[in-house]
Amino acid sequence: MRRLALCATLLALGVLCLPAAAQASFGFLTGSEGFAAVATKADGSPVTQAGAHPYAFQAHLGFDTEGGAQDLRDLTLHLPPGFLVNPTAIPECPSVFGGCPNASQVGVVTFLARGAAGQARVFSLAPSNGTPAAFGFLLSGTPVIFAAHLREGDAGLDLALEKVSQSLDLQEMDLTIWGTPWDEAHNPERGFVFGTVPAPPSQIKSYLTMPTTPCGSALPYTAAAASWQGQSAGAATTTPALSACNKALSVLEVQLMTDVGAARTGLAFNLDVPSGGGILNPGGIARPAIKTAVASLPGGLTINPSLGAGLGVCSEADFARESAGSEPGAGCPNNSKIGTVTVDGALGLAEPMHGSVYLAKPYENPWGTLLAVYMLARSARRGLIVKSQGKIVPDPATGRLVATFDNLPRLLYTHFDLSLREGQRSTLVSPSACGAYPTDLQIASWAEPSVFKHETSTFFIKSGEGGGPCPSGGALPFAPGLVAGSINPIAAARTPFYLRMTRTDGEQEITSYSAALPPGLLAKLAGVAECPEAAIAAAKARTGTHGGAEELASPSCPASSLIGHTIAGYGVGGVLAYAPGSLYLAGPYHGAPLSTVAVDSALIGPFDLGVVVVRSAIRIDPRTAQASIDAAGSDPIPHILAGIPLHLRDIRVSVDRPDFTLNPTSCDRMAVRSTLTGAGADPFDLADDTTATATQRFQVLSCSVLGFKPRLSLRFKGATRHGGYPSLRATYRPRPGDANLGAVSVTLPPAVFLVQNHIRAVCTRVQFGKDACPAGSIYGRARALTPLMDEALEGPVYLRSSRTAVPDLVADLRGRGIEIEVPGRIDSSRGGIRANFEGLPDAPVTKFVMTLLGGKRGLLQNGEDLCRHKSRANARFIAQNNETFVAHPKLTAKCNGKKGSRR
Repeated sequence: MRRLALCATLLALGVLCLPAAAQASFGFLTGSEGFAAVATKADGSPVTQAGAHPYAFQAHLGFDTEGGAQDLRDLTLHLPPGFLVNPTAIPECPSVFGGCPNASQVGVVTFLARGAAGQARVFSLAPSNGTPAAFGFLLSGTPVIFAAHLREGDAGLDLALEKVSQSLDLQEMDLTIWGTPWDEAHNPERGFVFGTVPAPPSQIKSYLTMPTTPCGSALPYTAAAASWQGQSAGAATTTPALSACNKALSVLEVQLMTDVGAARTGLAFNLDVPSGGGILNPGGIARPAIKTAVASLPGGLTINPSLGAGLGVCSEADFARESAGSEPGAGCPNNSKIGTVTVDGALGLAEPMHGSVYLAKPYENPWGTLLAVYMLARSARRGLIVKSQGKIVPDPATGRLVATFDNLPRLLYTHFDLSLREGQRSTLVSPSACGAYPTDLQIASWAEPSVFKHETSTFFIKSGEGGGPCPSGGALPFAPGLVAGSINPIAAARTPFYLRMTRTDGEQEITSYSAALPPGLLAKLAGVAECPEAAIAAAKARTGTHGGAEELASPSCPASSLIGHTIAGYGVGGVLAYAPGSLYLAGPYHGAPLSTVAVDSALIGPFDLGVVVVRSAIRIDPRTAQASIDAAGSDPIPHILAGIPLHLRDIRVSVDRPDFTLNPTSCDRMAVRSTLTGAGADPFDLADDTTATATQRFQVLSCSVLGFKPRLSLRFKGATRHGGYPSLRATYRPRPGDANLGAVSVTLPPAVFLVQNHIRAVCTRVQFGKDACPAGSIYGRARALTPLMDEALEGPVYLRSSRTAVPDLVADLRGRGIEIEVPGRIDSSRGGIRANFEGLPDAPVTKFVMTLLGGKRGLLQNGEDLCRHKSRANARFIAQNNETFVAHPKLTAKCNGKKGSRR
C-alpha cells in the first residue's frame, strides 16, 4: 500500500514509477563488442616486444544502455602494469575548447551517440593539477576528457573518464591513441592539408611505451563503467604475451660525499639508464626497471651515532598516509628525514620528481630490523608518487653495512638518485685509513627478479682529519684530552667531582681508561650501599630491543648505591648524540676492595642499543689513601653495539651524590691523571691497542683558613714501678673542622726507654706485602674512626724491618676491604724514644688510638716509678696545610690502690 501511495504521488508529479524488476540494466555488450583493447603494430598485429613503442593503442567499448534507459557516467580503462603514456612527448593543448593545434593531436575517436555515428580528433591536453596526463576530444561540442592516474602499487596507468554528459547518450566508442604522434603515417588522420611540412626528427618522440615485463604472460586490460542511474559494470580482455624482455640493466654507482678519513659523510646511490632507456626514442627498446639493489658497503664505512640526536621515526602507518599531494609532515614526520630522492625523466617528464628518505621505526618495519628506511618521490602537479622500502643490516662484529632496496619503482625513468644525509648529523662515518674502498653491488631487474648482476663501485679516502696527511703506518694518532676537578675548589669542602675525557674524530677509538685521583680527594662511604652482583648482571642482560628504555624507567641498581651520573657522547663532527647513565658503588672486583659500575642506557635518539655496563675496580693506595681506577681490573668500553660502532668521543663523569666527595686540606699543586687505551690500527684487534696519558692540574684553595689544634693523650697501664713493662695507649683527637694531620713526631721522656731484648720477631717488607707477617711480630693494635666510613679501620701493630737498626712501628688498618698503612720510624731524641709518623693520608679522623702491649711482650720499660714522678712527652704535629702545633702531653698512669690516676 505504501508503494502504491508513493507511485500515485510520483505520477501526480509527472514521474514514471516502474516496478523494481522492470528497471533497465546497464553494462558492456557481450564479448569483443563490449570491450577490446590492444597495442598494435602498423600492420594491425599485436605488439609483443617488451619495452617497444606501439604504432597505436586501440580500445573498443560498447555499452548496453537499453535504448537510453541508462546513461554512461564514468568509465575507467586499466592499462597493464608498466604500459606508460609519456605526456611531454608532444605539446599539450591548454583547452579542448580553444582549438587545439595539429601538433598536440595524439589520436582519433569514432563514436555512436544519440543513435548517430561521428568522428573526432583526440588531443593531448594540459592535465589538471594532480594528474600526470590527459587527452580528450569534443563530441557535439561537449568535452570528453580522459585523465591518466598512476597506480601506486604497480606503476600502471588508469585512464579515467568522469561525469560524461547525459545529453550525449554515448553508446559506442573506438578510441585510437598513436604510439608516436609525429609519425608521418598518421598525417592522413591528423587533419594536415596537402604539402604540410613534417616535424623535424628531434621532435618525433614516443607517446606510448609497452611494459618491459613480464615476459611469458598475457597482458591484461580491464574496463569499469558506471551509469548516472547508479549501476556499474566491468569487462576484461587480454592480448598476447610479451616476449624478448630487455634484460639489460642500468648502471648503478655508489659515491661517498667526502674523501677525508674518519669524517662525517653522506652517501649517494646513483642509477643511470643509458640513452634514456628508450622511453622517448621511437626506435628504442625501454630497459626494465631495477627491482632489487643490494650494496655491500666496504669495511670502515659505518653508521654515525650522531644521526640519532633529535631524530624521529616514520611508522608504517605514517608511510601509508603519504600521497602525491600530501603536505610535508602529513605522513612521515619531518624529523625522520635522513636523505633525499630524485627521479628524472619519469614518464618522459622534463621536471624531476623529488622526495625524501625517512628512517623507519626500529624493529617495527616491514623488515623487522633495527635499521630500515622508507623512500618516496612525487610530483604533486602531475599526481605521481613512487614508494619503496629498504633495510640496512650492519655486521654485528665489524659494523660493515649491507643495504638492500627491494621493489624499487617500476616507473621508467632516466636517472634515479638516493642521497643519505651529510652535515653535522650525517648518516655515516667514512673509513679512517686512506685508500680505495670498493662497494659490491648486486642488481636484478623486474624482467628477471632472481638473476643478479654483480658490479663494483669504488670510492677513495685521500686525506686525514681536516684534510691533513693520511695517518702513517695505518694507525691514527691518539692524544686524548682531560678536564677534571671539584666543582667547589675550597679545601675540605664537600663537593661534586667532575671528570671529562675527550678525543677528536681523527684519533683512535677509546677502549678503556684509568684515572688516578689526587691524594686527599676522598669519598664518604658511610651510608652508601653497594649495588648487588645480581643487579649488575640484570643490567648487562638488558640487551633487547627496548633494553635502554627499560633501564631508564627502572634502574637495575638500587638508588642507595647511586653516587653519580655519566654522559657519553657518540658520533663524529661538531654535534654528538649523548646518552645518559648512572654511576653506582659496588663491591670488590678483580682484587680491588671496591668498584664503580657505570650503567649507561644506550638510547641514542630512536635507536635503543641496550645497556652499556662498565665496571671499574677502585684501588686505594695504603700509604696515601689515594683512589685510582685501574684499567687492568676494569671492563673494556664496548666499541660496537648491535652492529653500530659507537665512535665514543666524549666521556663525562659527575660524582654528585650529596656530601659524598671531600676535598683535600692540602693546597699543594696536584694532578688528576688519566691513561686511556686507543684502538690502534684495527679497532677490533686488541693486540695493537695503544695508550696515552692525559694530565689535569688539581689544586684547592683557602687551606690557610683551616685551623689546627689537635689533642694527644698518653696513658700507661700495668706495671708502673721502676723497671716495669707497661702498655701504652696513645689517643689522637683532632678538632672538628681543622686541617687533616700530615705528620707527627712524639718523643717520650728519658724515664721510658725501648726494651731491645723483648723484640723477638720482626715482619719483613716482603712478608708485609703478602699479608704474611708472623704472629710474633705483632706488638699492639690500632683503631681509627673516620666520618667517611660506617665502621672503624683497625688492625695489628707490627714491628717491620727497616733500613736502620731499629724496626719501624707500623699500624695495619683495615675496614670494608680497604687497607691503610700507618708506618712510624723509631729513633731517639735527647735521650728519649721518638716515634715519627710522616706522610700520613690527607683523610679526616675523629679519633685514632694505638695501644702497645706491655709485660713480657712490652716494648717499653720504666726508668722510674710512673706514679711517683710527673713526666711529659714532646709532640710536634704538622697539618696537611703545613700548619704546625707543638704540645707537651702529660703521661698518665693507673696507680694501684688509688682512685683515678697519677700523672
